[in-house]
Amino acid sequence: MTAWLRELAGWLLLGVGLAIVALTYMMLVNRLIIEGFILAVVGVVVFRAGVGLLKVAVAARAMLDVKREMAATAAPRRAVARVALGRREAPGRTSASVLPGPDGGDRA
Repeated sequence: MTAWLRELAGWLLLGVGLAIVALTYMMLVNRLIIEGFILAVVGVVVFRAGVGLLKVAVAARAMLDVKREMAATAAPRRAVARVALGRREAPGRTSASVLPGPDGGDRA
């Protein structure tokens, strides 16, 4: 749910940034140059923050979708108990050698 809140905050900042730019335009029409310039810088920063927040929110949503897909398509793992040490061969049978050559390896 935090991705949705982040996206909502991003859209809100985008709207506030555009409103500040519109206010800047009104100030420039009324010949308030210095105040308009300062407000334009603030508007650009707020607008860019909104765009950045939207990018992060979309990336978080994409990550959640990929996680769900991977979890759905992953094969369930079986727990296989294997005895690594102390494995005994059947009586009367010798274990096959791991070394290739005439004395070990490929015996039938």
